Amino acid sequence: MVYMSWKTVVIGSECKVSLTMNRMKITIGDEYHNIPLCDLDTVIFSHDKTVITIPLLSQLIEHNINVVICDSHNDPIGVFQAFNTHSLVFKQLNKQINWKKTRKKKLWKLIVRDKIQSEMDVLQLLEIENAPIDLLKEYKNSIYNDDQTNREGASARIYFKTLFGSDFTRDDLSAVNFALNYGYKIVASYISKCVVARGLLTQLGIHHIGEANAFNLTYDFIEPIRAVVDAWVYDSITDRFSIAEKQAIIELLQAKVFVDGKWFRLNDAIEDIVDSYIAFLNEKTEEVLLIDVKKGIQLNCE
Repeated sequence: MVYMSWKTVVIGSECKVSLTMNRMKITIGDEYHNIPLCDLDTVIFSHDKTVITIPLLSQLIEHNINVVICDSHNDPIGVFQAFNTHSLVFKQLNKQINWKKTRKKKLWKLIVRDKIQSEMDVLQLLEIENAPIDLLKEYKNSIYNDDQTNREGASARIYFKTLFGSDFTRDDLSAVNFALNYGYKIVASYISKCVVARGLLTQLGIHHIGEANAFNLTYDFIEPIRAVVDAWVYDSITDRFSIAEKQAIIELLQAKVFVDGKWFRLNDAIEDIVDSYIAFLNEKTEEVLLIDVKKGIQLNCE
């Protein structure tokens, strides 16, 4: 099975994937498909018997195409990243290393503020009854630099229980959690692609500092964007998360969202949001961009 939406290809069957004439060739038995690399933005390898050739993998990475690898359960477990895809990679990395601590703390405050706003927007968009909007607003308006009082964690607990039920926790082995985690990983893979393309290291976060985490900066930047996945999961998942639902959640990267007064595909919005975070850290702006979830999420956009 080969599934393709706008610039995203999911390879979910036993096949050989190779490079031919600057195209990705997918061979299944006696049949094959050729897809120009210039038409690709994300490739997800979702079958444990797929054979991938090194020349193809090299070209995918050199073209800064987002490559996601799944395990035997079709769950994303890793991404391939280029060492450097930016012409001034040392200059950009030097800036990252020297971002001011006060600036990083202030950005984390803004990210937490925007995450809580996104949570409020989701509850209002989905018309959840008795949603604790006033409490979440209170949390949003009482965040210190670096979120010293953990308003992010407190709001998330209330938000998820409001959205998915009072007994829900993020540790449940449920279809909802499987879908949330899958969606977050897909979004995180795209954020990582954006970070690397700008000459930065995903390992050097502004708040997340896990020594074993290769994606600290990615998971700093993802926080307000999670809401798009949350809203989709609420509307789409009940007691199962099958291959069909995985294909649908991948299409979220092409859904349209409202940012800064305009509609953008989510992948383009992520690019602009990441740029706004980097500009803030480089002291070129005092504001960052946010998806206005209240405006809705337009799916199946061509």
